[in-house]
Amino acid sequence: MLKQRRMVLAAMTLVLVNANPADAVDVWITSGDKSRLLSQQTDVVFQNGTGSGGVGITIDASQTFQTMRGYGAAMTNSSASLLQNSLNPAQRDRAMDDLFSSDDGIGLNYLRLAMGASDFTADGFYTYNDLGPNQTDPALAGFSIDPDRPTILPSLDAARARNADLQLMASPWSAPGWMKTNGSVIGGQLAPQWHGAYATYLQKFVEAYAAEGHPIDTLTLQNEPLFTPTSYPGMSMPATQQIDLIKNHVGPNFAAAGLTTQLLAYDHNWDNTAYPLAVLNDPVARQYVAGTAFHGYAGDVSAQSVVRNAHPDKEIYFTEVTGGDFAPVFEDNLIWYARNLLIGGARNWGATVLLWNLALDENGDPHLGGCSDCRGVITVNSQSGAVTHNEEFYSLGHASQHVQPGAVRIGSNSINNLIETVAFQNPDGSQVLLALNPTPNPLLFRAVRDGKNFRYTLPARSVATFAWDADDRADFGNGGFEQGGYHTSGGSLDGWLPWGVTSNNVRVTNSQALDGQHALLLSGPGGTNGFAGASQAISVTAGERLRIDASVLLPNVGSIAGTDNQVLMKIEYYSVFDGQFQSANFLGQEQITLATGATPTGQWIASALDGTAPAGAVEARLVFVFSQPSGLGGSALVDGVSFGVVPNLAGDFNNDGVVNAADYTVWRDGLGTTYTQADYQIWRDNFGATLPSASASNASAQSIPEPAAASFLAAGLLCWGGVRSLPVAARLR
Repeated sequence: MLKQRRMVLAAMTLVLVNANPADAVDVWITSGDKSRLLSQQTDVVFQNGTGSGGVGITIDASQTFQTMRGYGAAMTNSSASLLQNSLNPAQRDRAMDDLFSSDDGIGLNYLRLAMGASDFTADGFYTYNDLGPNQTDPALAGFSIDPDRPTILPSLDAARARNADLQLMASPWSAPGWMKTNGSVIGGQLAPQWHGAYATYLQKFVEAYAAEGHPIDTLTLQNEPLFTPTSYPGMSMPATQQIDLIKNHVGPNFAAAGLTTQLLAYDHNWDNTAYPLAVLNDPVARQYVAGTAFHGYAGDVSAQSVVRNAHPDKEIYFTEVTGGDFAPVFEDNLIWYARNLLIGGARNWGATVLLWNLALDENGDPHLGGCSDCRGVITVNSQSGAVTHNEEFYSLGHASQHVQPGAVRIGSNSINNLIETVAFQNPDGSQVLLALNPTPNPLLFRAVRDGKNFRYTLPARSVATFAWDADDRADFGNGGFEQGGYHTSGGSLDGWLPWGVTSNNVRVTNSQALDGQHALLLSGPGGTNGFAGASQAISVTAGERLRIDASVLLPNVGSIAGTDNQVLMKIEYYSVFDGQFQSANFLGQEQITLATGATPTGQWIASALDGTAPAGAVEARLVFVFSQPSGLGGSALVDGVSFGVVPNLAGDFNNDGVVNAADYTVWRDGLGTTYTQADYQIWRDNFGATLPSASASNASAQSIPEPAAASFLAAGLLCWGGVRSLPVAARLR
């Protein structure tokens, strides 16, 4: 089931005729103007047919590509130091939840470790086997990971406690100085006579971390082997040297020790494919290499495909790029990350997206040399401990929240500079579509899958995640939706949005139900005036016909019988998703009364409401309203609900649900402009047809799943059009 739907706990069941809840699509958006920051939007719903209009995107699960390993960043010494020393325990727990929890955060599951110091260190420059001048330690008797114990290991413990799927990659910046040609961790090169000792050094690190409960999944032999920094640890490592190390030392050593850590070649920029190809072309070295690691500071992402196409049995990992004050525009960064990493990286065979520092402070510190204006995934204020989620956080979250480890990229078309996409299928069968609109204008696109489609208008310069359960993996309607709690964030077809008077007035009950085991109970406390209710929404296009079917029951005891209370059922229309009721984005409504004080008690009474989406509508909202104008109290139950677009009748040119003479008049008046002679034949062949009956409509309309158990939100006002999505930054605090 989808990660966000794991948040759904107990719920009432509105078990529906031909319910297909797998057609509901969760939507999450980050917009370049920051108005939405990984914010959950109103669900959209797959409709039958391939649809028409908009930019067409086809998702094809029969086309499969690489397996995804994960998303994350580097737990540098600097990042770990901030997490452990600049945050109080409550702040630290919140930050770690935000980063690593699948339920309360973005679920990062892959971390890269610098083996020893990099330029981002709060503890000076160090390796795990530092010696004095002119000293050597061939057996590495003095090897120790003690420098990592104060901050890095506790941070990894906290991350793993929140995400059992956590994987680790390790990359050394430098060998110990005594192994190098210049005797220093800065500059120089690994001396040939110490190749064997260096292999032992890497092996001891892997074994030491495993003993601490943190197995190393992947390892590169040298960070950025074609760059030799002059102010912080690093060393050059030509391809010929890396080949020798892999095939004659590290590879055989790891194999003999039974280590499962996979070796990756290169670990440098996209602008050089000759280096990794040289390693992979060596017939012995390639036996020990699982894939290639790339950075994104030069070249372009297509380099990943060059290497992968030459060696399709080897994986591609993206392991580093950083944001910073040198790139200060949020929307530009958002688009770059989506285009080049989340979408472009995956479409070019990338199995990971790993950024540089997980956390830095407001000054881009701590650091010793190198980048002085880098930005972390989060910023930790060094004085107050306040945490800021940066564009890197939201970008990673669009994938990490939904694309599970072991997911497989599946087919989807992507249209550069229009709607750019990538799609995945998770191990549990759920599917995910990431979409980017890099243009300055909103764009309508249409996603087609297995003979069904949904349409969505993607805001200008925005990134969206669309996630849905596979047809055989629906997370409700199968008994699993009866267990525990409530999805409080709303905005999801499996978590109704309650609103109105504060009290236990919108909840579920198993005392009486029309179908399934639960029904929606609406009530009002005696002596209090106001309104209560619950709502759901679907995306629509102007002119589409909609239908709600629902049944109401007034219980024999404690009902609204004899009062002036009412239960209303409405369809509200909005020109934006999550619009406010009676705001400029509210386009109107259609409404019927389900029950009054004169309605008979003790029996389920069925009702239906038809509507047509007006011009400009993108959202239609089903709303149940409990109106209590005089404080007389009482209750009513609602069940047997379905809501969705009703297929248009062929020949029903005026969309009134009946094919009759009135449609002939519409055809005649539009002949030569809107209609042709062939349309007359369609009208004649279907004359007398009507919309499906209520029972048939239940089968054709998109069904609404059960509301979740809830306490009521505050406000004794007409406020049922409240916004249901919250930015992650708000939800997580």
